[in-house]
Amino acid sequence: MFWRKKNAEKPEEKKLSPKEVITNKIDQLTSGQTLSYRLPETYGGGLAVVELNAQYPQKGKRYVMSTEELIDNKPSGKRRRLWDSDKPKELAAWIIDRNGVLFS
Repeated sequence: MFWRKKNAEKPEEKKLSPKEVITNKIDQLTSGQTLSYRLPETYGGGLAVVELNAQYPQKGKRYVMSTEELIDNKPSGKRRRLWDSDKPKELAAWIIDRNGVLFS
């Protein structure tokens, strides 16, 4: 009939946005884990690295965002701290705005 919804028995699953996917990954970080996102050449061409702050909650905020150069497509090991935040949504927005791609 015209007034019935299609697939009424099956509720549609909500598809997550890229920002929500990154936010969920950041939320799931544990001590010692990092998430690395490759940035395009316009933004330096390196990596944006997100990790838990080892000194939290005594000092600072929960998450730390750093940048790292790539040498021959491998991380250099030298990170420069950009900023820190308690909100993973802010970090995800920064990565999305700069077209970051997950680096394996």
